[in-house]
Amino acid sequence: MALSGNSDYNGALGASIKEEWIFELRNNTYSSGSAATEYIRLGTAEVGSSSTIYHSFITNIPSIRESIDLSKSTASVGNISLTCVNGALANHSNALLAAEIYGGTRRYINHDVIVHSRVGGYTEQIFKGRLKDVNINGVDTLSMTIAVYNPIENISILQHQSKIGNFFPVFYGTGTPETSTVSSPDFVDAARVFPVQVDSLNNDVFNCLAHKAVDDGRLHYPVKDMYDSTSFPIFVPLDDVQNDSDDSYEGADDDVNKNVLSTDLDLERSYKIRPQTVTNPSSVTGLTISNEGNAYDSTGAGTVATFAFSSDATISPGGTYIMTDFPKEDHEITELNFHFTHQTASFSDTNGSLTVTLRVLAYWNDSSSSVDITRTANASSTTTIHDLLNTSTFSSSLKTMPDQIRLFVSFNNQPQDAGNGTANTATVTVKDMFLEVTTKITQPTASDATADKLSKNSAVTSVKKLYTGADGLTKSWSTSTVITDIFNMHRDLLYRFAGVTGTPVVNNGKNLSDLETDRTNWFCKYYTNKQIELKKLLEQVQFEGAFIHRFRPADQSSQYIYIDDTMTSLHTISKDDIRGMKISITPIESLITKREIKYEVNPINDKTFLTQTCEDTTNDPRGDYNIATKENVETTELTVLRNKIGDANMGATTTISSVTVPHRSNGFANYYNAIQGNPKLIINTEIINPGSSGGSSYFYLMEVGDVCAFDHTNQVIAPFGESFNGKQFIVTSLTRSPGSLKVVLREI
Repeated sequence: MALSGNSDYNGALGASIKEEWIFELRNNTYSSGSAATEYIRLGTAEVGSSSTIYHSFITNIPSIRESIDLSKSTASVGNISLTCVNGALANHSNALLAAEIYGGTRRYINHDVIVHSRVGGYTEQIFKGRLKDVNINGVDTLSMTIAVYNPIENISILQHQSKIGNFFPVFYGTGTPETSTVSSPDFVDAARVFPVQVDSLNNDVFNCLAHKAVDDGRLHYPVKDMYDSTSFPIFVPLDDVQNDSDDSYEGADDDVNKNVLSTDLDLERSYKIRPQTVTNPSSVTGLTISNEGNAYDSTGAGTVATFAFSSDATISPGGTYIMTDFPKEDHEITELNFHFTHQTASFSDTNGSLTVTLRVLAYWNDSSSSVDITRTANASSTTTIHDLLNTSTFSSSLKTMPDQIRLFVSFNNQPQDAGNGTANTATVTVKDMFLEVTTKITQPTASDATADKLSKNSAVTSVKKLYTGADGLTKSWSTSTVITDIFNMHRDLLYRFAGVTGTPVVNNGKNLSDLETDRTNWFCKYYTNKQIELKKLLEQVQFEGAFIHRFRPADQSSQYIYIDDTMTSLHTISKDDIRGMKISITPIESLITKREIKYEVNPINDKTFLTQTCEDTTNDPRGDYNIATKENVETTELTVLRNKIGDANMGATTTISSVTVPHRSNGFANYYNAIQGNPKLIINTEIINPGSSGGSSYFYLMEVGDVCAFDHTNQVIAPFGESFNGKQFIVTSLTRSPGSLKVVLREI
């Protein structure tokens, strides 16, 4: 966004300006507007007089180096090193510099150091750090290190623990609970849940640590080895529903930081589920089968599979659905019902005996039992429910899922005058096949006194986590708004755990709302009950959210840097403004021309389970640059971002103001492809002209993240035979020292 500056920084064309740096070493007694004696004044040249003099004790040329890494979305700022004469300080009764820094009554170590650029009579703050190290070299010289202050260093998130030592978790994103109950079972294929750790079995319930006070926190249990149409695991709510979290756990009332969700130890639950693996029947002579999948699809109430029979021959055709891959429930199944709906129509038995049979077979350990439904006439739509645990009908007493269920639809035609040309007919429709399951932990019969205590049951004690569909945290600065997108997750981490409450600024004149708009629908989902370094998590969120965060070295304000689909150049540089231009191209080894992106974390095992392949087919760099099949391919695992992964053609473009540009905001892959997918120009140069014509921008006050253009009518050289016309560059690195500014500019 560039420092502010004034017209003193707009020197004559091609001329250098006289710039000094002045340093203010503040101490524990400093306050704004206090007496000059309360801080040490040093400069690269002597400035001022008497008690306000800045002593020219500095003997080296100090510098500040800032950089950003567009590929990793990180930023860094180097320390300032000073070498000083151990001179007498006029505003501290001529005390020697070393004695004042440490031997006196004031304390300077780890206190602020403010650095200003001074040109003419104007000063511009360019750095705010803290005095970290001081060394005396011999008798007459001191060396000092001034480090940029970083408020996120050495901070870990998760701060509150239960008595046993488990941490109350952090969730970001939205959850979706299910509503199925034992008294009213329902299908459960839409739950989106977070894991919550079981902390104790106190009061004969599972006590799970929650992230905040919630009113929709009902706990869920996974349906073993079952997945919905998007490959997300299926969860069923527990029948003992506690929607409202409890804030009085372990004798302490804390509805902000210590909330608990509980449920009964038996984990009783009930749900409906459709078969996931089905072998469909095929048409045979005399029997036409159509729309087979409608018998078990999710729209079973409105669509049907049809079995149409027509024959005057003595035949017995049939078709069989074979259903496997049922849930392998962890606990005892107490109810297991197989449902399906059928109807018989167009039944015509003109000259013989036509019988329709629908047979349900259930297999356990390779043995089967069955029950038949027989039709000899039209029958209206009928739903039949078969109790697979009824041992008078089915042989199983294991109270477990069958290995296989079959539905056999057969037609037995035995006309009195076979082949007389008059066909017997019947049509059977089948729909809405599903299982209804109830399961829970039961206590085995035993003779000891603890037989009725579920808390002693290994099936109970082995449960380490349950799941809630409650939403994650709300914005710290707007507590009624759930955080859904990855950008606001980052901002909340800074606010909540590092106390960075000020409104952030954005690079290149962009507003915070611009970045928020560009990251709309970049949904996040993140949870942890383990301590993690805040800095590490922030950088992961930055990378997946495709933006950079830093604390500006000039004033330590919070700043976001990103590249929009369209950027306005803050600076236009001509050959008269620079010295020593070097132009290079990004190395071919650094290009990422194909991405295998893994995303969406399974809350059961914390592993990503979806994959998207992205390749730039618009520009085709793999073909242009002779890239082999396995070269320049990167596999990336995203653990926070759950959508906006990017287009399969990550080189997709958009048109803005009649200009075609990379569609960076369309997703993770698109954004980084615009950075890494094709060769880019990199320019190393030194700014020698302090300001632009008319004083509208001051080159000496550039910052990383500023976007620049080159005056192609007054350019040093055509870059590799091309023109600079239409090209934009972002400042990725700069080294600032008194009277000098060296920059690295990267094409965007």
